[in-house]
Amino acid sequence: MLCAISIRQEKNKHGDAIGVLEQAYLHYFKTFGLKLLLIPNGSDVDYYFKHFPIERVILSGGNDVDPLLYGGKRGESSSIAPERDATEKRMVELALQKNMPLLGICRGMQFLNVHFGGKLITLEDVFGEGAHPPGMDHSLNIVTDQDVFGSKVMVNSFHNQGLTQKELSPQLRTFAVSDEGIVEGFHHVSLPLAGIQWHPERRSPDTVFNEKLIAAFVNGESFWSK
Repeated sequence: MLCAISIRQEKNKHGDAIGVLEQAYLHYFKTFGLKLLLIPNGSDVDYYFKHFPIERVILSGGNDVDPLLYGGKRGESSSIAPERDATEKRMVELALQKNMPLLGICRGMQFLNVHFGGKLITLEDVFGEGAHPPGMDHSLNIVTDQDVFGSKVMVNSFHNQGLTQKELSPQLRTFAVSDEGIVEGFHHVSLPLAGIQWHPERRSPDTVFNEKLIAAFVNGESFWSK
């Protein structure tokens, strides 16, 4: 099964913009039968969806969503990539037109929230320094589909931005939340898409939970059965 995936934007040693994707994505999703088609930032997204048999879409991690897209202000430390924002916007539009299951991972989840009219916050500004440190595993409360995924799980954490119920789009529903009240997983009320704040492709404290979730995405089940 072919899955289109977005890629992060960085700069090489010469200051040139480059598109990159961690190898972990390729290796991890291969175990679920997915072959990843990398969609370059700034490319003709329609071309790929027209000429390749894409059946799934993933928005990957990395970079910050441009704050201007949700009424915020650009900060000096923001790793924004407007070309990537535009590319992912079109990827989402085409996926929805074709009713394809779509998964947002970390930044990908944040972009989906913004795409549907939600906003983002800098976690340190709201919860204080050290309250939700990147790189540290933490527990999650699963509030829907507990019969499939359980009620309490452990995930990794690599994000400095996020959202609470206050910033969540009215078109989205929370299915996983941290003890602090940070929304870590959501799904759309009527479309086959979901977003998760953690990285299943990286080292994980609960591989079984991630395997159940990604299998549901690949098979078009649970949040992706609409």
